Amino acid sequence: MTRSNNDEPASSESVSTRARTTSQQRWLLFAVAAGVFVAADDQTSIVTILPALIQDIGLTVDDLYQASWVINGYLLGYLVALPIVGRIADVYGHARVYAAALAIFMLGSALVALSPTFGAVVASRALQAVGGGAVVPVAMAIVVDELPRHRRLIGLGAIAAASEAGALLGPLWGGAITHWFGWRMVFWVNLPMSLPVLIVVWRLAGNRRRHEPIDWLGAAILGVALAILTFALADNPNAARPLPATLALLTTAAACAALFWWHEHRTPTPLVRPGLLKARHAIAANLASLLLGAGLITVLIGVPLFVNLVLVESPLSGGLTLMRLTIAVPIGALLGGYLASRVGLRLVAVTGMLLTAVGFAGLQLWAEDLSELLRTVPLLIGGLGFGLVIAPLSAAVLQGLHESERATAASWLTLARVTGMLVGAALLTSSGLGRFYARAGAIEFDSPEFTQLVVEAEVSTFREVFIAAIAVMLVAALIAWFVGHGVRDGETEPWWTIT
Repeated sequence: MTRSNNDEPASSESVSTRARTTSQQRWLLFAVAAGVFVAADDQTSIVTILPALIQDIGLTVDDLYQASWVINGYLLGYLVALPIVGRIADVYGHARVYAAALAIFMLGSALVALSPTFGAVVASRALQAVGGGAVVPVAMAIVVDELPRHRRLIGLGAIAAASEAGALLGPLWGGAITHWFGWRMVFWVNLPMSLPVLIVVWRLAGNRRRHEPIDWLGAAILGVALAILTFALADNPNAARPLPATLALLTTAAACAALFWWHEHRTPTPLVRPGLLKARHAIAANLASLLLGAGLITVLIGVPLFVNLVLVESPLSGGLTLMRLTIAVPIGALLGGYLASRVGLRLVAVTGMLLTAVGFAGLQLWAEDLSELLRTVPLLIGGLGFGLVIAPLSAAVLQGLHESERATAASWLTLARVTGMLVGAALLTSSGLGRFYARAGAIEFDSPEFTQLVVEAEVSTFREVFIAAIAVMLVAALIAWFVGHGVRDGETEPWWTIT
């Protein structure tokens, strides 16, 4: 098979799309989805790995906040890599960058598995994230490039399903492997899982290269802004930094962001075209994605913690509980792609956000004695909602864009979501833990009901967190209304595709 190297597509359907057989398209879709699954799985498996990792590298229970940097470091790597990687992929070819991203991810995985110290683990996880952060947006761009128009929304739904399935299977995957083989094996297995994907995508996906410069200065400014934002949000609940210091960090991050936007308006080759994200549907999709990320991280962290702390069950049991979400999210993602091409983006996106709010409302009923029915139903409902919104938000951002800007736009959508996850994780670590410590500190240590009172303090804290998540998802539903309908009257194909 001859690979396409043209600078531009010859017509509304790319040369590579027309030349590719249905079988090759299916293999390509399966491969890019598999890579997304592996990267997403690794992102969340750390939730159940942390206890064993902390013990193995010599941290104590008092170092729990410090250990949270294993998660924060990964999110920071994601945030720094996403904007520039999308632009690199649009310039140098999606398949090349996808393969390079997987190679970096594999290198980072090996370094994590070999890390002798906590600092080495954090640094290696950040390197992993640089590769993993590129996989989802570039995969989305490959789907739009390589699949015919009538299959693109289904393809985006498949990518969303793989991403959500990987992210939500991660805790169970990490807990099971850690239980049987140790936490380092969780990272070693990434290598044999990723290598076949790298080879298949390299052979099947097109690599059209555009001879355009890349705004490295803009990427550096934005990277600094995001790094400072990460440090500003990640605070120690036991010894919070002074408020003026936090405000100074936030102000510096905002100033760097303003400098980035000023630079982008004046450079002839911006990292992101200023008008790319100005459309109402694009702004709405990115804001909704940010709120979605905050809600998702609440479930990913909150549910296993509730199972471990309140129900006093094992980390593996926390992963098994998240399987309720795992079952529903991929179904919702595929269903969202299917329905969005028929009833429109707006209705599907708003419905998904409302379902997540209903799921969080069900979590309000969780207590020390939790029935299987109540453990299952809210997570199934919330998981279906999380899945439904992915494809409509992706379509809202990508609609009407030229091929050369798709990976960039998809990167910013993922960037918004990961930023939401970072904010949500920071609030859980600082505000959530802080409120629990305040409640627990008020309990008399020699009280005969000390243990029960601590459990009640934990339950009250989790309920407050879930109430906040309900409010977030209701706001997200309101914003999702503005993503647009997405299907013109009388059309059977989604009009966001390139024509």
